[in-house]
Amino acid sequence: MDAEFLFARRLSDHCDVQTWAVKIRFGLRVDRYLQPMGAIAQAVEDNRILVSSTLLSMRPFDIELVLSHELAHLQQLARPGNDPEGALETEAWEAAWTWAAGSSYRIRGRGRGRGRLNALAIIQGGPKGHPHALPWYRSNPLEPIDGSSVIAVKDAMITDVMTLEAILDAILANQGTTEILIVSHGSGAGLAIPVRPGARSGAEAQIILALAADRSREEVEYGTKIKTPIKSDKDVADLTMLTEDKIGTLRMKMNQVQKINLKHVAFRACNMGINKDTMVAFRNFFGAASVSAPRLFDSYGKFAPAILGGLEDWAKAKRKKGYHISIDDDVAFGIKKTDNFIYTIEAAAKSKDAFKDWVANHIADGAWGSEGVIYHGMVAEHAAPTEPIVYFVQDTEFKNQLVKV
Repeated sequence: MDAEFLFARRLSDHCDVQTWAVKIRFGLRVDRYLQPMGAIAQAVEDNRILVSSTLLSMRPFDIELVLSHELAHLQQLARPGNDPEGALETEAWEAAWTWAAGSSYRIRGRGRGRGRLNALAIIQGGPKGHPHALPWYRSNPLEPIDGSSVIAVKDAMITDVMTLEAILDAILANQGTTEILIVSHGSGAGLAIPVRPGARSGAEAQIILALAADRSREEVEYGTKIKTPIKSDKDVADLTMLTEDKIGTLRMKMNQVQKINLKHVAFRACNMGINKDTMVAFRNFFGAASVSAPRLFDSYGKFAPAILGGLEDWAKAKRKKGYHISIDDDVAFGIKKTDNFIYTIEAAAKSKDAFKDWVANHIADGAWGSEGVIYHGMVAEHAAPTEPIVYFVQDTEFKNQLVKV
């Protein structure tokens, strides 16, 4: 599980001495995020540092030196600019050693815009949106994208009228961002949203392929080189029932996004990951190095438990009412499908301590607050009657159901 603690120290900056407290986050998901980069720590936003468990085993002086180095990066990230990464690293180490010696050091580097924490979450709002996704990512920024990798969400935004064009606009408005998380309804065919307001066509694979075919491209499909035929603006206009001008505008924005060279686009659209061809189409449309999506139905929700004894009797009564209930570590949890993939949730635990531990193991440490638990999970609709039907973000099954291409 992940956890946070506060780190505070007095920093001398020219003639000013200040005490600066920041949040230090560590845990399994942090290790998985840092490991591919070979990093033991990373400043990711104005008041938070991610720390590998490797650092925690080092000598106290070395730990303090690394944390001071990351504090310097936080000061750099607080200043608008895009200084070369090598210069920012050199300055951060100079600051760390100078502060360790008890001397003053003035940070001059400017790093905001380098996107050290690169993920922007674009969340579908409106009456059929995902109201619990925004608070989830604001308190749990590390999002798995496959069995061993995660991205870190810095900013999250609600888009009340979710369209393909709105997604492009959001990416272009945040061009320091190279990782995107899209929370939207969808399926193996693509995203269940319009191409743009008023369009009759959804953002499905065949439409995405046509939009991206604004020029001929040579691609490798199943080991064979294929030259993609060009689709004119008129061809796509006829397919989408839009005007040629609007298709031209969409393609212009698409090309601007492709020039950003996105590292990753993570789709949280129900079972989009079952169709590799769909994912490849979206990867090419956005010009991303990779994309990911779940095989199962993605779910965000909120619930609070009943604290009681006799969980088996409670679960049996709920099952008679149509709930799928499983019992694990003195906690019973289950859902009942209503309509349009909306679920009602029921949970019970033998004690508050049992529920707190269960939440920490499956969802997030400290996720249980006075107003209940906000969670992110996947629904396994064909689970056996007494087996878990929701795989939560900390569960191995959750990560195994993510597809990355």
